[in-house]
Amino acid sequence: MHPGKLLAAAALACALGIAPAALASGAGGGGMSGGGMSSTPRGGDRDPAVAYQAGVAALQAHNYTEAIHQFGIAQHAAPNNGVVNYALGLSYLGANDKNSARDALRRSVHDDSSPVGAHLQYALVSIELGDRNAAVEQQTWAQHAVSACDAACGDTRRGQLQAAYDQITQALNPPTPAATPTTPSTTTNPATTGWNFPSLQEGRQSFAEAVGLLNRARYEEALGALERTQAAVGPHPDILTYMGFANRKLGRYDQSFAYYRQALAIDPDNLGVNEYLGELYVQLGDMPRARQQLARLDNLCAYGCAQREELAQWIQAAGR
Repeated sequence: MHPGKLLAAAALACALGIAPAALASGAGGGGMSGGGMSSTPRGGDRDPAVAYQAGVAALQAHNYTEAIHQFGIAQHAAPNNGVVNYALGLSYLGANDKNSARDALRRSVHDDSSPVGAHLQYALVSIELGDRNAAVEQQTWAQHAVSACDAACGDTRRGQLQAAYDQITQALNPPTPAATPTTPSTTTNPATTGWNFPSLQEGRQSFAEAVGLLNRARYEEALGALERTQAAVGPHPDILTYMGFANRKLGRYDQSFAYYRQALAIDPDNLGVNEYLGELYVQLGDMPRARQQLARLDNLCAYGCAQREELAQWIQAAGR
């Protein structure tokens, strides 16, 4: 889909607690069309985004049992989501369940959108549990990430990466006991360690920023804004679809597929992600699967829809 035709994502506006028109027509709209994406995939307290936000509130209140419960609901819907697993890991750390924390953090760092703090906390808890090799892997990851952090990566992220590398290195090579300062452990207060949860207002601003960046083809920067949005809102198919779109435009097709699959796992009937997945298949020359996606949209759009027509045009153009 041409970036100028990115969808308004009214459901995401609802998840952010604002009127859909505020994103569709506001200054941050970035040229999106008025055709919204899917409604919120799950209702009530089973909605993973709602559960995530409840988990954040519980974690910040140091109610770790409730945080684990809520993040567990979100993780059931998005088992491989880096942000959800990081938050779940922090909750387990707060409850002093280090083994469960390590498991959640390990899942988090396998996701490309995992916060830098997930790598840091995974390394630190691995050291505490006697697994230096896992910590060294995260140290190496941080070192490479610092080296690869260019202008698009930004000074803020570079600083986070450098701080994570420094802390992991120090933890792997601690000073002598006599020289060790009497400061709290880095895992004493996981709700404020390595990462601050953005507010819904900050999530709204980040989403508007992301849409504008996508429409200006600044995909790397858009991913950063979408990551901040997800940190505020939680796992939502529209955010994941946009992440997949940005990675697709950057030629990172495996990552694009991964985000689309996460979105479909939450909401299999999401029109936007079904269309975007079909476009990716067309782009890669996999026309049988592209036609499967078109058939899927035929089933979902009994009376026709813009997503179905857009994908049909892609398939028709590819056959010329």
